[in-house]
Amino acid sequence: MAVLLALATFILFCTLDFIVHRLRTAKTVAAPQAAAVPAPVPELPEEPVWVAGYELPERLYYHPGHMWARVVAPDTVVVGMDDFARRLTGPATGVKLPAVGTWLRQGAKVLGLESDGKKTDMLAPVEGEVVELNRNVRREPAIATEDPYGSGWLFKLRSGNLAANLRNLMSGSLARRWTEDAREQLTHRLMALSGSVMADGGEPARDFARHLDPADWHDLTTRFFLAGTPDGQGDIR
Repeated sequence: MAVLLALATFILFCTLDFIVHRLRTAKTVAAPQAAAVPAPVPELPEEPVWVAGYELPERLYYHPGHMWARVVAPDTVVVGMDDFARRLTGPATGVKLPAVGTWLRQGAKVLGLESDGKKTDMLAPVEGEVVELNRNVRREPAIATEDPYGSGWLFKLRSGNLAANLRNLMSGSLARRWTEDAREQLTHRLMALSGSVMADGGEPARDFARHLDPADWHDLTTRFFLAGTPDGQGDIR
């Protein structure tokens, strides 16, 4: 009887040892399999496209008020200002973003931008709900104008009717012609101002914005950003 009991105990311990060993082996094998899942391949940066002296990435949609939208999901876009806007305003010293959850109307005032005490508004390129803010821009506003197409993005917006909204924006050859026209209009306006804003050859100086007095700066930003009326539906004349 004692022999049978000892044999049963031995079998039980062997069984338990086998189970523990299998569990440890399974964990050891599972870990490398989880780590082996490849990370998403980052999107390769595209070559810069320059139009009339301004960077104009091809895969963006542009609002006439110089804001852009980049599609990141079937119903979501990332929003920022374009190169023309950041050159016109000069370095940002303050950026007022809409709160998460805010519903925006396409073409309505959405962004407050400040540069050395001078303030202007910009318009929403797409209708929808704000779902995320670039908090780095809130902490360091200059990022918005230093890298407007990259780390200086402003917010993400979810739209239930994105396709229709995008049809109201510009891309491709239309965006290029629009940028050329904006450059020509800006040059003509600056020529009427102090010569300090024009470089040799009649071209706008690289840092012309800081040479403008507050009234001229506000007039130019309001006209080109189409923020001249309470509902944001201004125009350039």
